[in-house]
Amino acid sequence: MKILNVFLVILVSAIFMSGCSNYRLAGTPTDLPFSSVYVKPVRNDSYAPQATNLLTNAISNAINQTPQLKTAYEGDAQATLSTTLIDYRRVPIATRADDTALAASYAMEAVAVCTLTRSNGDVVFKNRKVKARAMLYMGGNNDVIGNEYQNMPVLMRELGGKIKDAVIGIW
Repeated sequence: MKILNVFLVILVSAIFMSGCSNYRLAGTPTDLPFSSVYVKPVRNDSYAPQATNLLTNAISNAINQTPQLKTAYEGDAQATLSTTLIDYRRVPIATRADDTALAASYAMEAVAVCTLTRSNGDVVFKNRKVKARAMLYMGGNNDVIGNEYQNMPVLMRELGGKIKDAVIGIW
């Protein structure tokens, strides 16, 4: 009986070990055809308040945190990323218990279109839509503008990360 238990333990261990033999760490599945990107200043065709600088910085920071990719000046970069913020909205998702006409929280949504072009003129992708969402909690006050101003960096970081994912996710 002991020999059978030992055999079963060895058999189960062998099955689990073989399942791990094909495991790979997450990351870019292929080598990118460029290693540096010039991030053009974001254009704002939406009503997102003060979002252009926040989004430009968020995209640059997200790209610089990617090991195989860095930002560069326009003349030195192997690719150029153009981004236009095309839509921004606050959608009420919960109302207050004491006044159902007032929102207790909103979903802040932003949509951008991006174009990535290599330095030789080849277009990697054109007008790719990227969306992001962040929650805006009122926290007992009715200062929508103030709360929106405080949460705009959160939304732009989220959108910048998704744009970076579009850049490194090409295949």
